[in-house]
Amino acid sequence: MENFPRQVQPVGFGQLGGRQAFLRAATPFDLLPAAEIETVSANLTELNHPKNHILFVQEETILPHVIIVQSGRLERVIEENGKPSVKEILGPQRIYGGISLLFNNGISTSTVRCAEDVTVYALDRENFLRLCVKHPEFARFFSRSMDEGRKRLSPAGAAEDARVPEHVADAFMWKPVGDIARGFPSCPARTSIREAAELISASGRSAIVVLDEQSRPAGLITDDDLRKKVIVAGMSPQDSVETIMSGPLIQISSQVPVFEAVLTMMRRRIKHLPVFAGERIQGVITERDLLLEGTQSPVFLVHEIQNARETVQLGQAYAKLPEVVTRLLSSGLRAGHVNGIITAITDAVLARVMEMTLADMGSPPAEFAFLLFGSEGRKEQTLKTDQDNAIVFADVAEQDREAVNRYFLELGTRVCDQLHEIGQQHCEFHIMAKNPDWCQPLSVWKKYYRKWVISDDPDRILNAGIFFDFRLGHGSPDLVAQLHSALFAELAEWPGLLRHMARNSLHYRPPLGFFGNFVLQEKGRGKGALDIKSAMRLVVDFGRIYAMQTQMTETNTVKRLRALYDQQRLDKEAFDDLVHAYEFLMHQRLRHQSRVLESGRGEVNNYLRPVDLTTIDQQALKEAFKQIRVAQAKLRVDFFLYLP
Repeated sequence: MENFPRQVQPVGFGQLGGRQAFLRAATPFDLLPAAEIETVSANLTELNHPKNHILFVQEETILPHVIIVQSGRLERVIEENGKPSVKEILGPQRIYGGISLLFNNGISTSTVRCAEDVTVYALDRENFLRLCVKHPEFARFFSRSMDEGRKRLSPAGAAEDARVPEHVADAFMWKPVGDIARGFPSCPARTSIREAAELISASGRSAIVVLDEQSRPAGLITDDDLRKKVIVAGMSPQDSVETIMSGPLIQISSQVPVFEAVLTMMRRRIKHLPVFAGERIQGVITERDLLLEGTQSPVFLVHEIQNARETVQLGQAYAKLPEVVTRLLSSGLRAGHVNGIITAITDAVLARVMEMTLADMGSPPAEFAFLLFGSEGRKEQTLKTDQDNAIVFADVAEQDREAVNRYFLELGTRVCDQLHEIGQQHCEFHIMAKNPDWCQPLSVWKKYYRKWVISDDPDRILNAGIFFDFRLGHGSPDLVAQLHSALFAELAEWPGLLRHMARNSLHYRPPLGFFGNFVLQEKGRGKGALDIKSAMRLVVDFGRIYAMQTQMTETNTVKRLRALYDQQRLDKEAFDDLVHAYEFLMHQRLRHQSRVLESGRGEVNNYLRPVDLTTIDQQALKEAFKQIRVAQAKLRVDFFLYLP
């Protein structure tokens, strides 16, 4: 039986005080201010390990935390050429894991074994990196502690000049957004536009916060508002600011990490985001604040995309996406957040292509929506994604139909071809708005959905997997809402399709044998590997089937699972396990694709070779596949599919 950490009781106030005293006497925590030590103490987890238990394996274990020895002794061994070259005993108040997290991509630089029964405090990776960013002297301790002759560092982390590595700079994304928010001027809602403009100019800022009668933030005016709403529109400078302010405010808590602000600003396409501490506005974070992070910042990339004037420039900007994703992964960002940033970037590309194409073609002759399907429709894009899109437009009079059809087919062709030129490949199966079949009026799309729900068409399950996950890429939200209503109405009348979808999903199983061994591809490009995309598709199917059953318009898989948990269709344990499994698989998929790109060997793919993974990751991968089996068992029961 494996030796797992023994459970401990919840921490009381007395224990917290003891922890604080312990940290104040432990290097490098003694470098931290008292308030920070109090925060760290509350974030520690106490773990007990028996004698001879191996905590970490050199160059295999990915550390989720650093540990501080509370009692007992650890033995740390570094091997070179298969022989121990360094052996050290770590006693009480010694820390391990900081150098691994900062300088070795989170992989343990040593094998660590319990020389006797040991109690340790664990501080998670996120909070450790936060300390390194916020307190440079704390991070420098680990730089100085590095013995240049004995530490086996990866090439990416082997800066032997005792500097804080670039990896710490990546932790910018983990900073509390309140740390970078700046103060901005404010004015009452009845202030004139002229006075507000003078306040903005005098402050050297790019916006002003508008306050209501109770002095609460009610809106925002930016220098863009002054140009577009006043100068261009010809409004009087004597009008009150409430006539041009943007409100209600989109806001974010000062405690959330920077990457949440990045995602919010990218999704909402805003350049200013108010930061609140409770009900009080602390400041405003701007696009400029995030652009200062440099050319590898996702905000910088979106800014570059939005200012591109031709397709070639868009392609040059989009080509930087893999480098941005690699950096985000190395910073420890969760896979779901990386997916979100990829989606925001590809959405920005589509928006700019649409702007340029519509400007060239002139106003559309009818209301339309550019639809996104597949991983793009679910906001789960990776570094290997082709186009899956379509156009739906409003029905028009018979005499106008031909001209309207011609306009939107040309629009679809131009947009799809430009996206292909930029780097988003054409769909192999021609599911694109340039295909006349997928560029149709609303009435035709409703007939498509009815056919897929009620007919015996053998392709209907395939079509359900593609066309049931759709969202708006550009255009009319109302047309998308009408399509969802039509689909749900058909499914309510003919729910048997969901049972067929469940049965089809159960024909595929996670690549795990009866005895827990991996089942690898036997031929083709993926020979000797796992098709991780196919394994993840089983979770996507699970979320889609229940989303259709509950008439859920959400398309993202994790958000679908969250909604099912909120509706009590999944219990807490099942929800947590399945989300953890899916996000682990997504992380492995993104990391694999990033490594393929970095190596320059072959095309980006979804074939993961277990031999390339650490023992820990292999075990986690098996656990993820087991959770997918559990989810499939629920499908089998809920839809009365008692298959072997």
